[in-house]
Amino acid sequence: MSNKKVLFVFRKPNKGNYSIERVYHSIFNKLKSKTDIGFDYRKMTLKHNYDLFCFLNCFLDSLFAKKYVVHITGGCNYMVMAFPFKKRILTIHDLYHYRRFKGIKGAIYNLFYYKLPITFSHKIVAVSGNTKNELIQNFKNIEKKVVVIENPLVIPKEKISMRERIFSENQTMHILQIGGKSLKNYERLIEATKDLNGFYHFVHSQAKTIQLLIKQHGIENRSEIYSDLNDGQLYQLYNKADVLFFASEAEGFGLPLIEAQAFGVPVVTSNIEPFKSIGRGALFVNPYSVTEIKKAFNKLYDSEFVKNKISESKKNSAFCGLKKTSEKYYQLYTHI
Repeated sequence: MSNKKVLFVFRKPNKGNYSIERVYHSIFNKLKSKTDIGFDYRKMTLKHNYDLFCFLNCFLDSLFAKKYVVHITGGCNYMVMAFPFKKRILTIHDLYHYRRFKGIKGAIYNLFYYKLPITFSHKIVAVSGNTKNELIQNFKNIEKKVVVIENPLVIPKEKISMRERIFSENQTMHILQIGGKSLKNYERLIEATKDLNGFYHFVHSQAKTIQLLIKQHGIENRSEIYSDLNDGQLYQLYNKADVLFFASEAEGFGLPLIEAQAFGVPVVTSNIEPFKSIGRGALFVNPYSVTEIKKAFNKLYDSEFVKNKISESKKNSAFCGLKKTSEKYYQLYTHI
């Protein structure tokens, strides 16, 4: 076995957090299955959000272990500092939390989740060009260490099912919305579409906020909330949905957009980056405009328009292959 090791470090699994894990577990398995093995791939998952014991254990162990590559896959950025003398790679998915917290708490969070991890990383993987630009704008002299490797479509081909989607005012439109943070824009979605013949499927890890909105708008009988889905259940939702609403105010990448397109689901998304770059074939709207969102949904009643959008979307999702992305990571590990 090769003595060149690559260690994937994963955050603690929490309810509703699965996007990072789904992507990097798939990349890990793909790399590990390579016949021409160049590395010994291993992974480690934290037991706590702030795992001090693991941090100290890794720090002491790495002082004496041979050199190897450590890849912090996101959500536990502070672990970069737990591996002195190792080659350290950090994936940053977005800068949503940067400067979001104020006062002393904000200063401490930014120091240990952004400033120090970015400083002590040999390479930083940004999941989109937009994330890379934000990093360069907020942190000095990091241009040479930032590389863009976009997230791949990790759903196995045999799990992707296709069906014809027919939109009619007399037929219930099944609307899928994923993500419980306020920037996911679900309140404007409800305002724009509550008068349509529609049924909402909300994927939210914390249901309290969306439950209040559902009650406020009187759509209790036309809504369902999913708080903890496994992969199979998510795939079933994609198949059931007639349209995905993913017009977030901000996003690092937006993997549900690509996944929905693979299932032949039309997508309503934001006319900002990174959506404009990764969402070819989607219906683009101003995420702050209820009027534009409403117009986009009304366009779905044009069958020829929808047919063309679905065709374009399928081609777009085909470019985001796991094999191609895994090869980019292999090259990154090799050259570092």
